[in-house]
Amino acid sequence: MPSRYWRLDGFGGVDLLRADGSTHRYARHSHEGYALGVVEAGAHAFAARGEVWTAIPGRVVIVNPDVAHDGGPVTHDGHYSYRMVYVDGAVLTAAIEEAAGRRVATPFFPHAVVSDATLADRLSQLHRVLEHPEARLERETLLITALVELAHRHGKAASNSNLRARTPRVVTLARDYLAENFSEDISLAELAALVGVDRFHLLRAFRRCLGLPPHLYQTQLRLRHAKWLMLAGAPPAIAAAAAGFADQSHLIRKFKAAYGVTPGQYLGQCNNVQSTSMKRGY
Repeated sequence: MPSRYWRLDGFGGVDLLRADGSTHRYARHSHEGYALGVVEAGAHAFAARGEVWTAIPGRVVIVNPDVAHDGGPVTHDGHYSYRMVYVDGAVLTAAIEEAAGRRVATPFFPHAVVSDATLADRLSQLHRVLEHPEARLERETLLITALVELAHRHGKAASNSNLRARTPRVVTLARDYLAENFSEDISLAELAALVGVDRFHLLRAFRRCLGLPPHLYQTQLRLRHAKWLMLAGAPPAIAAAAAGFADQSHLIRKFKAAYGVTPGQYLGQCNNVQSTSMKRGY
């Protein structure tokens, strides 16, 4: 079956992806929240944070927010089957705070792949229940339990202050400008001039700190905005123009490269899940 990627109805900030026998190779991209996954058959390899990680059945994939990564089957002509749960940071932090009964720091996971067969089974079970919902109470219970277990077993407190201190000022300025003007057609020379360095200095510093050159970082911001607009009801053509893509075809190519499905397939799956939930009274 083709890959399926959709937003979970009734759970703000949770997306699901399922792929069976996939050969798709993802372009380098990032997510706003945490990407949590399990490989059920074959092997998945991806580059992130300066290393190449390999996930096989029994291991758990954990990619922190805004960490650039690619991905695909280990062998050139290989296939692999996997399930992913994309969780906003606020959702994960809220679950941990409820379990701890106090405020906690945003969790950080030092390893992008961990060997934990028990947790892998827990995440697979969670995904299946979320994919084929039987009761909201069961879904919420399994989601919170899995997230808290994940954080306790493999996470640690993120040091946001240290992260800001390690990020050069030129990168911070350039990143902030792109965040506020992602739809603008700005050149590398213009962006470098805005932060007071030459093009090569900015390019090298940006890629070293964020794992992406400025133009690919801008593409991630555009994709996120377009996705948000489409979920809010905007047609893909309108979302493409508002996010800064040349046209709808441009959005489709970038969306498919990053997420493995087209915008139409993503929205169709979201609508199908919502329709099913409404019919079942969720």
